[in-house]
Amino acid sequence: MNYSHRFWLYGPVSLFAILMLGVVAYWFVASHEISARLDALNGHEVAPGVTVHFAQKTMRGFPFRLDGELDDFQIKIATAHGPANWTAEKFAFHSLTYGRTQYVFEAAGRQNLSWHKDDGSTRSYRFLPGLLRGSMFAANGELTRFDLEAVNVDSPDIAAAQVQLHLRKNPKIDAVDYYITANDVHFADDLAPAFGPNLKLFHAEGLISPGTSFDTLLEGKGDWRAAAEDWRKRDGGVLVKSVVLNWGDLNITGKGALTADAMHRPKGALQMKVANWQPLLKAAQQHGWITGSDNGLAAGFLAFAGGAQTSGALNATLGFQDGIFSVGGIPADTLSPLY
Repeated sequence: MNYSHRFWLYGPVSLFAILMLGVVAYWFVASHEISARLDALNGHEVAPGVTVHFAQKTMRGFPFRLDGELDDFQIKIATAHGPANWTAEKFAFHSLTYGRTQYVFEAAGRQNLSWHKDDGSTRSYRFLPGLLRGSMFAANGELTRFDLEAVNVDSPDIAAAQVQLHLRKNPKIDAVDYYITANDVHFADDLAPAFGPNLKLFHAEGLISPGTSFDTLLEGKGDWRAAAEDWRKRDGGVLVKSVVLNWGDLNITGKGALTADAMHRPKGALQMKVANWQPLLKAAQQHGWITGSDNGLAAGFLAFAGGAQTSGALNATLGFQDGIFSVGGIPADTLSPLY
C-alpha cells in the first residue's frame, strides 16, 4: 500500500477523531462554565429584583446537549407589597451546544406560588402539574420569545386541563405580542367564582406597546417595575385584539384597550358581548343572588343585566377609571395598583 492509499484510509478516521475530541472538550468547557455561573447566582439576583435559589445541581446531556437538573428550585421576585415566590421540587433546563440560543425548561413535582396582597397579607396557590414546560429564545443577548404550557394542573383551589402563555417581541413594530389561553378550569366553591365553578375556555390575544420600554428587562439588566413605569410614562397601552370566555352558560367575546394611570391602576375599557345570559339572571333572581353594585364582577354584571332592555346578546362595557371597575356604568369593584 502506497502513502496515497494510506492517507485516504486513515485521514478521514483521524479527522473524525479530532472532531469528536473537539466536541468532547467543548462540552466539558461549556458545561463547566454554566455550572460555575449557576453556583455564583445561587441565592443571588439573576436580574434586578429577581433572585434564584436551589439546593442541589446536576449537569448532564453529553455530548450535544447541556442539561441541568436543579432540586428545590425557587424564584423570588420583588414587588411593591412584598416578594412573590415560585417553588418547584424539580426543575430542569436544556439547550444545545450549537445553533441559536434557545433554552427549554420543565418543572415537576409539587409546586407553590405565593404573593402579597395590598394589605400585606400572604396568599398562596399549591398545585401539581402533569406537565409544565417552557422555552426561551434569545438574539444578541436579548430575550425575544417566551412560551409556557401547563397540562393537567391538579389543585384543590384552581385546576385546569391546559394553560398556555406566549410572549414574542414583534419583529415588525415596537410591541410585544401576547397570547393566553386556558381550557377546562375548575374553581373551588370557597373561592366564590363569579359565574360558577367551571370556566370552559379563556382566550386573550393582543399586543403591548411600546415594546422598547422592556428592552433592559429582556436583557436581564433592568427591574420589571422600572420597565413598567417607563412604559406608562411613554403612554404605553395594552391592545386586546380578542378575548373569549365560555364560563358556565355564558358565552362572552370582546376587545378593547387598557393602560395604567398615575397610581398604576388599570385604565381603559373593554367592549364585551354576552350571549345566553338570561338563565344566569333568572337563577340569580330566584335565589336572591343580586346584591347591587360594589360587590364584585358578578354582582355588577347581574345589576346591569337586571335593567337590560334586550332579550338577545347583551352589550356591556367593562370600564377601568379612577380606581373603579364598572360594568355598563355600574360600579362593581375597586382596582389595585398593578405594580
